Amino acid sequence: MFESLLEKLREKNGGSIPFENTAEEIQQKLNDINENKKIGADLLFMITYMASITHANVSRPEIFAYTSERREYIPTKYMKRVECFVKRWNYSYAESLRMVADRVRNPLVESLLNRFGNSIEAGIPDEEFLTEELETVRNVYRNDFEQGIEMLKKWSDAYIALMLSATIVSIIIMVSVAIYAPNDLDSTLNSSYCLAAGVSAFGIFSMYRSIPEDQKCHDLPGGGTYEQKLVHRLEKVIIPTALIASLILFFTGVNFGLICIMFGLLLAPLAIFGWKDDANIIVRDEDFTVFIRGLGSIMGGMGMTVTPALAKVDRKSLHVLGDYIDAVYSKMNIGLDDTLVWHKFVMDTGSNLIYKYLSIFKDSIELGAGPTEVSHIVSTSMLEQTLLRQKREMIGMGFIVLLIPMHVAMVGIFAFLFHILLTMSRAIKEVMTTFQDTAAALSSSSGSVGGSMVGSINIFVNFPEDKMIMFLILSILIVTVANAIAGKIVKGGDRYMYYVFGSLLFILSGLIYIVTPALVGILFSIPGFESI
Repeated sequence: MFESLLEKLREKNGGSIPFENTAEEIQQKLNDINENKKIGADLLFMITYMASITHANVSRPEIFAYTSERREYIPTKYMKRVECFVKRWNYSYAESLRMVADRVRNPLVESLLNRFGNSIEAGIPDEEFLTEELETVRNVYRNDFEQGIEMLKKWSDAYIALMLSATIVSIIIMVSVAIYAPNDLDSTLNSSYCLAAGVSAFGIFSMYRSIPEDQKCHDLPGGGTYEQKLVHRLEKVIIPTALIASLILFFTGVNFGLICIMFGLLLAPLAIFGWKDDANIIVRDEDFTVFIRGLGSIMGGMGMTVTPALAKVDRKSLHVLGDYIDAVYSKMNIGLDDTLVWHKFVMDTGSNLIYKYLSIFKDSIELGAGPTEVSHIVSTSMLEQTLLRQKREMIGMGFIVLLIPMHVAMVGIFAFLFHILLTMSRAIKEVMTTFQDTAAALSSSSGSVGGSMVGSINIFVNFPEDKMIMFLILSILIVTVANAIAGKIVKGGDRYMYYVFGSLLFILSGLIYIVTPALVGILFSIPGFESI
């Protein structure tokens, strides 16, 4: 039955079923978005690598062969395809580059491949082209990054405005429920949930699309720094424990504010170690730029190998990396394998930039390139990224400074108004219970005056307390989770930054939830009805 129906649909739609490939298309679109965010930095890494090894006088086939093996850069897969066309199908490099460019969906890579093919046809030496292309890629990367920062400024302000608007709409819905008590209450509340979640998702996705990618931590197997390894070990225990404990406490009727505080405190160790590691990586990357330029200058100027050159590197200019360099020197000085020693250095620093640029420097030197030229190329590219990162950090910290008080204001206003409505509802119910006979007498004797008084009092009587408490809890959860994700996206860093903002915002939400009823009880009181 279903097979015949599918065949009929295929016949009527030209051999395909409507929405048959929708899921694959959506997945492909998401993959393209993720790849396009990372490809700018990886393109800079790849061209830096190619420009560096050309100083070793390698041939064109060697350039493509060595580059295609650098699988940590996304664009190298296209170089692998070029090499395949040349070696297996006997195409020229210019033809292969154009053929691959026609199949590339990223405009930056497509443009690069076409320019490379044109330069080969024009007879321009590879070293000259790659040196000029490196400067072009740096300028393009800088321009895209700065444009992303400008977009981030606008979208961060837009996100704050959107979240405040969504909160105001939720507050209006809550007040409307208290006044009118609609019959279809569940659909009304569900529409508020969908609105808050949809606005949050739209704002977060827009910021994610606009902000440039800046991977701080490398993803090598075996972990990284002490803090990274500690976070990765602890999160396997803390996250499931926090989620399970929170669900158990919620269903046993524990105050939601206490649950939020407990959840935030459980995340606090991960947040502390994560924040510390993020700050350390930023400083290590800035130090490495100075270190690699100095090391290359010493090696090239004095004709030294790496080990004696390390002893002459000025430690005073290295505020953080000095101890790591001393450890590398001591291990190399006793004859340990250089590859293992540098791998240990990369793992201990935990930085993605150090991992990428150190491997470029080492490979180029091993191929016979001049240390001075290579160190200049590597340090200049890395300096470009560290300076742009400083701009992003400044914008990110500005957003965070605004996000935290905004979150407190949103949750505080929401909870404060809710408890005011709840206090009014309870007080009016108590008044109506105590003065039922008086209200009936007023209605019968005073006519319209008594009826209007009873009608106005009935406005807040049907306030659905249980459902509205759940409405408050879910609304606070949506806002808190959304703001934690937004903070991580703007600040950047490894996934432990989710724990940083999650811990802080959940603790603040819990404190507000607990303190608000007491403040309402102190500051807000229903006028007395003794005169009635």
